[in-house]
Amino acid sequence: MITFPQTISGLTTDETNLYRRLLARLLRKRSRNRIRTQYYDGRNALKDIGYSLPPIAKDIEIVVGWPEKAIQALANRVVLDGVTTNDGSELSSRVTDIMDANDLKNTAASAHTDALVHSCSFLAALAGDTESGESDVIIQEFTADTATGEWDKRRHGLQDALLFDVTDDGRAITGIYLMTYSQTVSIVPSNPGYQVYSRASNNGRIPCELLAYRPDSKRPFGRSRISRAVMSLTDSAVRTFLRSEMQAELYSVPPRYFLGVSEDMFKDDSGNMIPKWKIMLDQVLALPTDKNGEKPEVGQFQQYSFEPHSAQLRQTATMFASATSLPPDEMGVLTDNPSSAEAIDKSAKELCLAAEQCQGWFGRAWGRIIERAQTMAGSDGTVQAVSCQWRNPSTPSRAAAADAAVKLVSAGILPADSDVTYDMLDLSDRQRRTLRMEQQNARSRDRIAQLKMPAPASEATHEGQRDTGGAAAGTAATAGQSA
Repeated sequence: MITFPQTISGLTTDETNLYRRLLARLLRKRSRNRIRTQYYDGRNALKDIGYSLPPIAKDIEIVVGWPEKAIQALANRVVLDGVTTNDGSELSSRVTDIMDANDLKNTAASAHTDALVHSCSFLAALAGDTESGESDVIIQEFTADTATGEWDKRRHGLQDALLFDVTDDGRAITGIYLMTYSQTVSIVPSNPGYQVYSRASNNGRIPCELLAYRPDSKRPFGRSRISRAVMSLTDSAVRTFLRSEMQAELYSVPPRYFLGVSEDMFKDDSGNMIPKWKIMLDQVLALPTDKNGEKPEVGQFQQYSFEPHSAQLRQTATMFASATSLPPDEMGVLTDNPSSAEAIDKSAKELCLAAEQCQGWFGRAWGRIIERAQTMAGSDGTVQAVSCQWRNPSTPSRAAAADAAVKLVSAGILPADSDVTYDMLDLSDRQRRTLRMEQQNARSRDRIAQLKMPAPASEATHEGQRDTGGAAAGTAATAGQSA
């Protein structure tokens, strides 16, 4: 458990007030974020209604992975393939070096997942320690339970941020960053407490961007995909699974009833009572007659059915699928009437629309943080404006994408070497660079071949006539000069 410091040595009065205000904001949101993390990890506690489950059921652990399914189903459709320049030029080596050094694609996948779980995540461009082998610029993600900030509606960005860099086990703080429009204050652990390590000036915009899922004017930090409805339906599914488990354990054997028996008939040779579970599971049940010679009557009740639990689970899964735009078949619940192709296609379209919205929400933040990283990495001041290159959220097959691209190129709507054509084919940055290099090499070979080709016969004749005429003119001129 992390203990956040309340005071920092070396901060000014205004910086201390800002730090404490942001820390209080972080602690208010932290408890809800941790609850959503528990649901995503499948560690949510059982919420018993109080009358339907016996006390022993509380010790049984039931895990329902529906919240994780809701997150990953959308995160798998919001995939950052790379970046492209706004003016269509080649990416500079500075941009590619920043992306490679920070493993930007995997960092983006983690940041998008955290944003869907907690409603937002934070991206920061930080100066790296080159002496220890780090890159000169580090693009690092901070989750919502270790970072916070305040939103500036006029500038459409964060006006300040507080970021806690923690260890991989989440138990210790290795660094703190307090960012404002004017500067970034780096704080490190000391003995005792924490103290200011350095201050770096900012140029009008803090080096931190917000990735928010479903933001609006009232909630600029977005909303979690693990909503209250998702948590409530997950709790209902856990209880339903637990009831079915208890029924399978206790009521799988039909209950029996006995008429005309005494307690002595259910004792063994030692005079001990035979356990009830053994009586229920005995395939052959032998009972002696009573004192009057009458035979006891043995009967059984109708076996309990699992259908009520299955029906409730199907209904809960359908409601969960509706709340998260997932096909019911993906919830792991079998139905007598499976979803039709039209219903599955409709659900996939809703999920694709949500993914396209995420691309719009996340794309500008990635572009800004990469541009800020270029400023921190270069000394010449040149910044290449970039835009994100996203994978098609509908995830078409390679054959379908290639067929659509061929038809558009054949109709003359798109050139074969256009970035739009490459986007339709979902080609990566490396594949695009390889194709452009091969095309450039092919054009160079064509030019060399044209220079080596002999001139046509007609052109050679004209050249010879021009040479003969020139020689005659030169001879006449020489003769004139001799005269």
